[in-house]
Amino acid sequence: MSKKTAAQQDAERRAEARRRARMMAQGRVVEDAEDESEAAPAARRPSMSLIQRLFPPAAPLPGKPPPLTGFTYAGRMRPVVLAGWLIRQNLYAGIGMGVLWAASYVLTIQEGRSIVGTIASFISFGSLVAAGWIGWQKPWFYGLVAAVIGYVVYAAYFLFLFASDPTISDLATPSQVTTYLISNGMLQAAIGALAGFYGGYLRRRIADPANRQAAAARRRR
Repeated sequence: MSKKTAAQQDAERRAEARRRARMMAQGRVVEDAEDESEAAPAARRPSMSLIQRLFPPAAPLPGKPPPLTGFTYAGRMRPVVLAGWLIRQNLYAGIGMGVLWAASYVLTIQEGRSIVGTIASFISFGSLVAAGWIGWQKPWFYGLVAAVIGYVVYAAYFLFLFASDPTISDLATPSQVTTYLISNGMLQAAIGALAGFYGGYLRRRIADPANRQAAAARRRR
């Protein structure tokens, strides 16, 4: 690449001087063009997948260690191994809340729009929120696990009724039942992930010292 001539260098210096004068007139901070070009790559944020943007990692809670403390696997199967590790770390959040969701979901369907059914529907959704609250390491994941485990229990119960009760089996064909279970299962899994994420977010908001201080200041007014 050929070197710049003296005339070109002089023209660039004059253009740079005009740029600095405009920025100073506007009250903006003047920085060297070389410094800006060097700082630009450092300011770029690392690329994130859609899942990471929708469900960002949970921040450490006050008094709690980092969410993945103790997990050291870094192989190709990291997502699968991490999922099993998280489930073992907090069985109550994933499995316990999943069983509670299944029981309340079955009761919701059986009781319909009665008072008992309405209360059961709140419990079913609340159990998914609680899964994210308890599973602070990765709230959306624990909400998803609770929904999936709970729905597996519900699906087994539904299939048992379908096979043992002729009045129910006459209302739908096996293909219709399969379509219903799959589509409804995907919907419940998505609700579980969102509810778990909300539970974890709510816990972090309440535990944030800045929010506590702001709430205390409002009460003193």
